[in-house]
Amino acid sequence: MDSDVLSAALSADRETATQMLRAGLGGDASSFRSALQSLAEAADARGDASIAALLASLTAEKGRVEVQQTDEQRAAAFKATLRDESDIPIGLSSVKTNVKMEHVILPPHVKQVVHEFIEEQESNELYIENGLAPRNKMMLMGPPGNGKTALCKAIANRMGCPLYFVRYDALMSTKQGETSKRLFSVFEFVKTHRCIMFFDEVDAIGKERGDDNEAGDMKRVVSTLLVQLDDVPPHVIVLGATNHPQMLDKAIWRRFHIRTLLPNPSTDEFEAYLNLAFNRYGHHPSVNLRILAIRLQAENFAEVEVFVEDCVRTFIRNRGQETIERSIDISIENWPRTRVKIPT
Repeated sequence: MDSDVLSAALSADRETATQMLRAGLGGDASSFRSALQSLAEAADARGDASIAALLASLTAEKGRVEVQQTDEQRAAAFKATLRDESDIPIGLSSVKTNVKMEHVILPPHVKQVVHEFIEEQESNELYIENGLAPRNKMMLMGPPGNGKTALCKAIANRMGCPLYFVRYDALMSTKQGETSKRLFSVFEFVKTHRCIMFFDEVDAIGKERGDDNEAGDMKRVVSTLLVQLDDVPPHVIVLGATNHPQMLDKAIWRRFHIRTLLPNPSTDEFEAYLNLAFNRYGHHPSVNLRILAIRLQAENFAEVEVFVEDCVRTFIRNRGQETIERSIDISIENWPRTRVKIPT
């Protein structure tokens, strides 16, 4: 039955089928999967549900096409640069960053994971020579406001790579099949050069396909995402972040080499962040920052950043008539009124 269904699909769209076969014989996995996806979408548009379902399931399978690429070609791809910023497709936003690794406070075990990830990418030739591709996909999870986005920016700055944020507002379309096409174009673009692609709140596009509330087109988008994640070459780094890991499709988890948790900060980490934050504004308050961190009872780094800004605003508002230490006292007194806790 499956062969009959597949024959019908090939007959219905000979041009796309020819492209698929040429790509498969040529070892072009990305184009092969793209053509297969196009066949599935065309079948769905014709109302051939059985054909569309079969092709969609084949699209999600791995290992059918072996990419023909030498070690020299793989190594050269790590040096490829962006030709023209006008080539950036719909759904991607180029982000400039000056965040440094020392600006991001991480637990020791997370710092070690990130260090090894960067080291593999920077020593890519060593790994390729020994028959391995450096790991290039990392998922960050944890409560909001604890530095997932800042860490991605710091990694891009540390490695000197272009950083692209995936913009769901531009990527998503109400037109059937259009979102998948845009997603494919986004991945085809990043493959052309050394860069970092960041999916913030990736659960917005990678929800569990078993969710009955999700429309059929969104489930196809998830299938497209899975295929493209499989085909990402090692010179392209894919970073994802989520506050709701339980909402992600389980198959997406398997595509990421590294999955690490950024937990709520400890008192030591809050103290270190307070010091960094005040220093950024040129202030070095002579107060016990550890005690301040305890008094603040912040939920995350984002709240600490807001508090430090409040202190600096108070200092500015008083035209320097109050010291930064006095400004901190005023801000900590006002804090419970200006940052009322959200009921849970």
